[in-house]
Amino acid sequence: MALSLSSGERGGCSCMIFGAYYFCDCVQEKKEMTMERIVSFASGAFDRRSLKIYLCFMSTVFWGLIFLAWLGYPAENKYSIMTHTFSFLGSYDLRHSPVWWWIFSLALLFWGLSTFPLVLYIYRHFRKLSLAGARAGAFFLCLGAFFIILVGIFPDVKTPLTETIKVTDIHEKVAIIAALGFVLGNFTHGALLLKDRFSKGPQLFRHRYFLPLYSIWLIILFTAVYFQVKWTFVYAQLKEAARASGEPFGSSWSEAMNTIYSFPLWENVLIYTLFIFLVCQALILSVDGPASDD
Repeated sequence: MALSLSSGERGGCSCMIFGAYYFCDCVQEKKEMTMERIVSFASGAFDRRSLKIYLCFMSTVFWGLIFLAWLGYPAENKYSIMTHTFSFLGSYDLRHSPVWWWIFSLALLFWGLSTFPLVLYIYRHFRKLSLAGARAGAFFLCLGAFFIILVGIFPDVKTPLTETIKVTDIHEKVAIIAALGFVLGNFTHGALLLKDRFSKGPQLFRHRYFLPLYSIWLIILFTAVYFQVKWTFVYAQLKEAARASGEPFGSSWSEAMNTIYSFPLWENVLIYTLFIFLVCQALILSVDGPASDD
């Protein structure tokens, strides 16, 4: 028997079919827009609003994971920036964080990966001043970001890899390279800003906020270097005095704990300020950089 539909029913079916097609088109269009936005973000093509959203997301996720790693650090192991390096949050040694260490590794993996789009955004601005200088700055920052990922992959633990190499040996080396990468990247961009500021031609950057940003970062950096260098001389004097009096004296590392010379103290401070520096630099560029209106 043939199915007979009234004109109203036929109209209703047509509306349903049209609605289904419209819904599918909307979903497809939304997927395409989402993919375009992801590709845009990954390439560092932020506008001011999307940059703020990205930086808020990046900061919240990274420091949220660090906070969780800190919460997971056993209370009996007494984590303190005066005595514990940042990496101890991700060490599965029994005297550190044998259960929740992986959260710290996840945080560093996220920090490294999420830094690449930021580097490309910074590059977009500085290439308008010097292509070679912008490439050098981007290379150093990418180097820092890549080795931050490796710091997360190789935690600060004494697990042997070979007869002569432990995981902590690789950890220390990649951490040093990561720090050098970020520092050299910041210095390169600082040199480009000085070139722009004192060049005879028109300035591409507005320098009102770069001076205080770099001043604060450099003061903290050189203060840390000063106390670490000074400690080598102070420790030698204290050790000699202890030897002369016949009193026991600990290692350079242990004797510096809970003092202004503590290496963990300044390592933690420098990591915090580095993250803040990169975020602030990007925000300043979004307003005072030559590509702020791109």
